[in-house]
Amino acid sequence: MAQVMALRVQRGDWVSAHGHWREVKAVRSGRYASGGPLVVLIFKSGPALRVNAAALLTVEHRGRAARGSRKEGGLNG
Repeated sequence: MAQVMALRVQRGDWVSAHGHWREVKAVRSGRYASGGPLVVLIFKSGPALRVNAAALLTVEHRGRAARGSRKEGGLNG
C-alpha cells in the first residue's frame, strides 16, 4: 500500500475511495474549466472518481508487477 499521486495510477491498481477498495478499469486525463489538470478513475464497480492530478491516493498494485521491477525491465533488472 502506498500514497501515490492520482496521475500515477494505472489500470489494474486498487484505490481506496470513500472507504472501499476499488479496482481501476481505466484512467482518463483532462482539465478543469479553470485549466488545472484532472484525472478520472473508472472503476470495475461503482461510480467514477474525478480528482486533481496531484491528489494523493492510497493505492495497492495487486495483480501486476511493481513499477521498476525486473519483469518490467526497470532499473533493478
